[in-house]
Amino acid sequence: MFRAAVVGWLLTLSTVWAEPLPLVGDVDWSLFREQIQHLLAAMKQLDAPLPEATVQAVSKLLEDKEPEAPGFAAREVQKLLDPHCLIGIHINPESRVKAARGEREARLVRDQPTLVLIRVHNEGGVTHPLSALSEHQLVPDKKDPDRWLELTVVNDKPFANKLTGQRIEYRLLKLTARQQGKREATLAFDVGQGTQDLGFRSEVPILFTVRRP
Repeated sequence: MFRAAVVGWLLTLSTVWAEPLPLVGDVDWSLFREQIQHLLAAMKQLDAPLPEATVQAVSKLLEDKEPEAPGFAAREVQKLLDPHCLIGIHINPESRVKAARGEREARLVRDQPTLVLIRVHNEGGVTHPLSALSEHQLVPDKKDPDRWLELTVVNDKPFANKLTGQRIEYRLLKLTARQQGKREATLAFDVGQGTQDLGFRSEVPILFTVRRP
């Protein structure tokens, strides 16, 4: 009961306010630049583009292969991409996973797959696949009114099926709502058995607004 009360409080809080994700430093600009170029191309290919103004601003920063201040350039890219992230994932040096609500609005359209950005701060250099689960996730051939969401981390082409191990990277989460209205879901993330953070901090509660097509 205590855990349910805490989750309910966090869910209410997450719907009205979310802090910007903390900027990640000590980023290898060359690898980061290549990764973001691939990300923008992949999102366009999957018909999940970012706002044009954001794409243009990020692309402008990526034009410089060797900026005078690569750390500054990496932070500026994060400032442009992070507001579009639904969730931020942090993997600590012991490979424990925590999840936090990002700034992106939690809006879906019933029966229409939506691809949303998630950011991974990978201090552990983990190269396992990132997985997402939810107690509200639909199960094939099982009817349950509390299960209304399909979700999966995009781990197939044009993305690799594993994390790169880089200090920061952006991935896509595919969400499909099968009910409309205000719908609650707690999403949990891991990078393998036993990597969930103690205290349920690998879980993030979100109140979605699902409109009809």
